[in-house]
Amino acid sequence: MGAKKLRTIWRRWRAETIVYCLLLSLAVAVLLTAVVHAGFGWSLWVAIPLFAGCFGVGLLIFPLWRMGVADVTSYLDRRLPELEESCGLLLRPVEELGVLERLQVERVEGRLLVAVVPRPMGGRLLWALGLLAMALCGSFFISGIQAHGASGVAAAPVIREVAAPGIRSVQVRITPPAYTGRALRSQDNFSLDAEDGAQISWEIATTRAVDTVAFIFNDTAVRLLRREEGLRWRFSSTALHSGFYQVKVGGQLSALYRFEVVKDEAPKVRVVRPKPYTVIDYGEPTRVPLQVELADDYGIVASSVFATVSSGKGEAVKFKEQELHWNQGFDGGRHYALSRVLDLAAIGLKPGDELYFYCKARDNRGQESRSEMYILSLADTAQLMSLEGMTLPMDIKPELFRSERQIIIETEQLLKAKDTLAAQAFKDKSNDLGIDQKLLRLRYGKFLGEEAQEGERGGNDTTTFGAFGDAAKILDVYSDKHDNAEDATFFEPGVKAQLKATLSEMWSAELRLRTFKPREALPYCYKALRLLKDLQQQSRAYVAKTGVKLTPLNPARRLTGELGAIQAPVQRLGRDDGMSKEDILRMGLAVLEGMRVGVRPGEGDRAILGMVERRLASEAAARPGKFLAGYEGMRRLKDILAAETMKGEAGPGAMDILAAERAIVALLPVAEAWPVAQGAAADGGLERLYFGYIK
Repeated sequence: MGAKKLRTIWRRWRAETIVYCLLLSLAVAVLLTAVVHAGFGWSLWVAIPLFAGCFGVGLLIFPLWRMGVADVTSYLDRRLPELEESCGLLLRPVEELGVLERLQVERVEGRLLVAVVPRPMGGRLLWALGLLAMALCGSFFISGIQAHGASGVAAAPVIREVAAPGIRSVQVRITPPAYTGRALRSQDNFSLDAEDGAQISWEIATTRAVDTVAFIFNDTAVRLLRREEGLRWRFSSTALHSGFYQVKVGGQLSALYRFEVVKDEAPKVRVVRPKPYTVIDYGEPTRVPLQVELADDYGIVASSVFATVSSGKGEAVKFKEQELHWNQGFDGGRHYALSRVLDLAAIGLKPGDELYFYCKARDNRGQESRSEMYILSLADTAQLMSLEGMTLPMDIKPELFRSERQIIIETEQLLKAKDTLAAQAFKDKSNDLGIDQKLLRLRYGKFLGEEAQEGERGGNDTTTFGAFGDAAKILDVYSDKHDNAEDATFFEPGVKAQLKATLSEMWSAELRLRTFKPREALPYCYKALRLLKDLQQQSRAYVAKTGVKLTPLNPARRLTGELGAIQAPVQRLGRDDGMSKEDILRMGLAVLEGMRVGVRPGEGDRAILGMVERRLASEAAARPGKFLAGYEGMRRLKDILAAETMKGEAGPGAMDILAAERAIVALLPVAEAWPVAQGAAADGGLERLYFGYIK
């Protein structure tokens, strides 16, 4: 009775330990999933491997689930004094107990049944439940932040701006274009991100009465604001190009503010299936599955597949175009996974024809994108059986390869005569064809070096002690043997791989012929024949005809001597100062490094910094989010130099130097790795000289 009670306690404690690990793993997995989903855009399915990994780590950290019944008795002896440290006697067989031990077992059993058994995992389970609740709340909070951020571009992190002089408040309203499907939003800072084509309206309140308030875009274009009642000014514009701007209030200029225009991307079209070039061999289904994935930043409104059937050859080739539609509509969603079946017979594809198709998609702004061209070719068995072009002098393949046609012809004749043949005669003929296929495969394998039985080299083991000093066995391992398939070097790797593929198809055909299934063997025979014919065509060279087309002469102008239309040659010479744009940037970087340690730039250095500043200005106008901080830092450095107040590393230009250097480094190309000569060996080249002499 006592032993049964102990085992019940052991099972309960073990289950509570596993539940504790499950709760902890679930809490950690929920929180990590919310973070990676909101921060990196990972799928929510990542929660499954995260939970499995956390659970495994939890089982390693908390190994209480591996405790046994003996561990339970030791714990109860320490926590329950009334058991008199005799709980372990309950697990021993009765036959092994003495008289006093049996009396003690009866006392301990009675006390164990009425004792309040402690639960070591009870408090931990409550703590784990609380942690899971906190993790769920945290994940909901993170999801809420992500949903709020996904409502528009304005959800980007708000950067604290330096207050513009003379400006009390600013209100910027951004009206996104209709194709985005987003609502009007507003902000109270000058730096902004707007969709391409959005309407932007500024409303500024100044601290005092001024004559003019203007915006200066990209240091060139000046736009005056319209005065409203009181100290308020307004200006409206359309977001078309990225750049930066300043606010000029009276004679005071503000800092540079970022003006980022988010361009609308064209739809992305990805064809998952089929492959770019697919050959439908004899016996394969002519219904080809088509899977396409579409994605757009705002929405897709239309998509279709454009197919062109090419039939005939030479000058008699014909093309037939048609548009294939999907089985579902488009309601402006951002992601679509489309699928349909291309029925080649319904499209009108016949043996020897090719189907060219591509998928096109259009977003809600009218932008279109298309995939690459995909080709489906339907093998022509009649062309494969033709001997045309197989006897030209350019043919370098052995004659024995062509007997695959005879096997195909006899297999088809056997299938036609199946009803008139006896069952045993049909099987004998099919087996004979399998033997012919085997002989062809063996002859074919000789060109891959299969003259010897594979596996003979495995018996030579140079690792045994008896092989030490045996030159023949050592040479057997390291020599190049042409009679082995893996060491054969008759062909190039590409040709060798296709020959092996042909061998595999012949083997499959032989298997079915030997098992009296000639109808199933035909597709493999046709594929082997096609691979062989492709190999032969690869050995031919094609040179297209070339000709010269001259401008026709005008007989009326011949021999007139008029040279008015002939212009004298003009040679344009450009000044080359010997410095590229990258060289100027590197020189500017060196000047900034000198300024960092307190070196005062000279006139030439200031000219270099001026060229670097102009380069940063053009880059900041194109990509303000990346180069505006560096350009602004370079401008402040120029003001410091003009005022001759430059100091050392701890001076006011230290942060500006760092910002300018980061922008310059981002413009410099990544240096390519070039091979360099290795240093001299420690022995002075004696080793190389020694091995040179022993050769």
